[in-house]
Amino acid sequence: MKPTEIKPDIYWVGAIDWAVRDFHGYVTPKGTTYNNYLVMDEEVTLVDTVKYDFAARTLKNIANIVDPAQIKNVVINHVENDHASSLDRVMALAPDARIFITERGLQVIERFFDTSSWNITTVKTGDEVKTGKYTLRFLETPMLHWPDSMMTYVPEAKLLISQDAFGQHLATSTRFDDEFSRCASHAELEEAVVDYYANILMPFGRLIKAKLREIEELGLEIDMIAPDHGIIWRAEPQRVMQMYAGMAAGAADLSVAIIYDTMWHSTEVMTQPIMEGVKDAGVDVKVIKLRDTPMSVAIT
Repeated sequence: MKPTEIKPDIYWVGAIDWAVRDFHGYVTPKGTTYNNYLVMDEEVTLVDTVKYDFAARTLKNIANIVDPAQIKNVVINHVENDHASSLDRVMALAPDARIFITERGLQVIERFFDTSSWNITTVKTGDEVKTGKYTLRFLETPMLHWPDSMMTYVPEAKLLISQDAFGQHLATSTRFDDEFSRCASHAELEEAVVDYYANILMPFGRLIKAKLREIEELGLEIDMIAPDHGIIWRAEPQRVMQMYAGMAAGAADLSVAIIYDTMWHSTEVMTQPIMEGVKDAGVDVKVIKLRDTPMSVAIT
């Protein structure tokens, strides 16, 4: 895919992984994307990299816009391999670029790479970098979902680059929620949000509620959310934030999942009258044999 301008002079330069079906134990039948973003300003800035296998693709996308050697700043919102493992490839082309990362993130990349020649600045919530007409404001989000995690907010563009939050594992040629809904369905997109939340962020509901409150208290105006996986929320950024608030609060439709395993089918036989009883009470029910079902599907 070619670069996509998501805001004036801000571009998606990521990669689409159509083939991945196992994302470190998470079944991904629809693939995923590795999103990162290039800010074309007085100081050219790259926000995140991509999984190492796709480094050549993101570098080609960048080169279609600007010589990568012109990159002055690199922001690393999250150090997990699918976001930061091609950082050395970027730095080889832009060795004088400044890297902005959390203190905990720095502790990790120092184990991954030889950082002795890199210009690294650690940042915390509220720190800012001026790139020209744009400002990058950092918001730490520890344990959402790694200790190093943070988001980058661009107030002039009302853009939240949200790292793993608000993402989905969807490989798609469309970049935005409204485009995807025209090509597929809004329900499919929301199902992908729920699936992603269930498998990546569900244990951290209390932290998510606190972070959503912090975003509100900071008065961040957001009309676009750009996550590191899946589509970008251009039409309905508030909708996905509402979904997260509901899921973090434990809101759910009334339903029952009977999850079982069995050796000689006796437990399997037991599931049937339980299922019938739930159904007779007018409640939706699913019966899931765990050994024959991917764990991520059962969790969702």
